[in-house]
Amino acid sequence: MLQQELQTEIDQVLAGMEALVSASSGGKKEKLLPLFEKHVRRNQAVLPAYAGFLKKSGFTDSSRIHDYADIPYFHVSAFKGHELCLVPKDQVTRVLQSSGTSTSQPSKIFLDKPTLFRQTKALAGSLISVIGSKRRPFLVLDSSARMQSQDSITARDAVIRGLAPFASKMVYAMKAASATATPELDVEAIRAFFKEVGDQEYLIAGMTFSAWMDVILPLKKLGVSFSSRQGLLLHGGGWKKLIEMSVNNSVFAQAASDVFGMPATQVRNFYGMAEQVGVIFLDCSQGYKHAPGFAEVVIRDFTTLKPVKPGQVGLIEVVSILPTSYPGHAILTDDVGTLIGEDNCKCGQKGTYFQFRSRVEASELRGCGDVQAASRVIG
Repeated sequence: MLQQELQTEIDQVLAGMEALVSASSGGKKEKLLPLFEKHVRRNQAVLPAYAGFLKKSGFTDSSRIHDYADIPYFHVSAFKGHELCLVPKDQVTRVLQSSGTSTSQPSKIFLDKPTLFRQTKALAGSLISVIGSKRRPFLVLDSSARMQSQDSITARDAVIRGLAPFASKMVYAMKAASATATPELDVEAIRAFFKEVGDQEYLIAGMTFSAWMDVILPLKKLGVSFSSRQGLLLHGGGWKKLIEMSVNNSVFAQAASDVFGMPATQVRNFYGMAEQVGVIFLDCSQGYKHAPGFAEVVIRDFTTLKPVKPGQVGLIEVVSILPTSYPGHAILTDDVGTLIGEDNCKCGQKGTYFQFRSRVEASELRGCGDVQAASRVIG
């Protein structure tokens, strides 16, 4: 009963997503906070481990959620060491795994049909606001072999699957004999793609680190470039290694522009994670990331874990109404961001907006107050 009631109310909110996107922070909060309260109560009733987590965190039956910062949250590492599932296993249709780049153990996210459908719909809605609904040729900066698995997929696969409905055709920039084989750059496929594209609009997407190392740099070394200016490139993830190589967002965008031909302003970074599928934060025209209508961010101080003020830096927490098959409605990450402001971005979008900075450094993590309590979140 609790499950069905929650799903119905979430779907009703998503049906009015356009209004939420244009709403002020206060108007959005009024719609979302009651749903987060129900997430907490339903999870408490269904999952004993979650009930134990609430008890340890001091959240009682009389506790109330007055702001996003009041929502009890898991640290992202909780999904690496525990199988946190809110539905019977025979209702799980897909298991999503994180890339496991920060640790050797990936997160496992259990998705049932309603959650998967809801996340797919929400992702499409977020993308339409940036790229429109028009279908266009899509160059995938990956190999088709990675897309073959149906039951267990990675966050990297999920991004491509989410963009597929916007494609009039899909061409892969890399080729591999299998999903586990090392992919190779397919220069001829890329040449054929741009020859066919000509001066029409097109889309390119991939994970940031792989796009840089496996496609953009090799093409530059080969002296291969194109001049089709009507493109949009979306990329995300993998910044830690690139920052160590002195490759920031501006360097990446200019190099991509030099190779593919679109203006550097049409190279847009997005922030998202496997534990919050369907939630992506895309760069606006001012270079900031905005929360979609069904989600929000809280930037927490490294030491106190209290919400920071505009202009301050801290750990990124992502809250979303979407997941009902796993307790992923409030997740504190190991990512660092700067809270820029609320309802006053020059791009015209309302709501909270922020800037992603980096993955947290080990020295910062040691000072992160209760972040290390991730080890005691469950059980």
